[in-house]
Amino acid sequence: MQDGKTIQSVSKAMKLLDLLAESPQPMTLAEISQKTGWPKSTVHGLLSTMREFSVIAQDGEGRYMLGIRLFEYGCTLSSSWTIIETAKPYIQHISYTTGEAVFLSILDRGEVITLDRADNRTGLWISAEMGCRLPIHCTSQGKLFLAYMPEQDRKSILKRTDLKPYTEHTITTQAALQRELDEIRKRGYATENGEYKTGMRSVAAPIFDENGDVRYAIGIIGMFRQIESNQFNKAIAVVRETAEKISKAL
Repeated sequence: MQDGKTIQSVSKAMKLLDLLAESPQPMTLAEISQKTGWPKSTVHGLLSTMREFSVIAQDGEGRYMLGIRLFEYGCTLSSSWTIIETAKPYIQHISYTTGEAVFLSILDRGEVITLDRADNRTGLWISAEMGCRLPIHCTSQGKLFLAYMPEQDRKSILKRTDLKPYTEHTITTQAALQRELDEIRKRGYATENGEYKTGMRSVAAPIFDENGDVRYAIGIIGMFRQIESNQFNKAIAVVRETAEKISKAL
């Protein structure tokens, strides 16, 4: 069955993958049926087909979870991306020299995805897990992508984005966010000042592709005391310089 250009069975299969990816533990058929609102027979048919291709698996109790084939796909995709290979030595170098956590991000469907990272010297887990999705309106990399994308794309994303207040510092109005994005374009980098997680501050700079479009963001995140400090200013400088180097390398 087709709705415009969308094949409904494929769309439902993808929604099942999203649902299982978001679940902290394997799910039963009944739980999946309840979450989706689809009949058990429909869910079972989709899952059975997907299991044949190993994108879905079942544990000893018959509960459903993501399959090993998705891991293989991820490894293949990762090895084929020039950006990860190109950026990795820079990420590791920044983390080693500054002692802070470093991230490499990309934008997908209005959310930020962490492609690669290097943790800080303390071993304290600060940067987001690879593959993790982050909100676009309250992270430095998210605001960076918004600032540099075409206006029409920005309006489309913000129209369907809930400016959820993660902390008391989160920007929650369109007007305030727009002022922030204007400032980001002027200065060439974005900052986060405890907007997503209290006490956390980060800076992100744009990585341009061969067409001059911002495809990726690199940044430093840590428990800096404040944005206006010598330590944070050094982080800004090294992130901007590194972003330029990676852009040229690409």
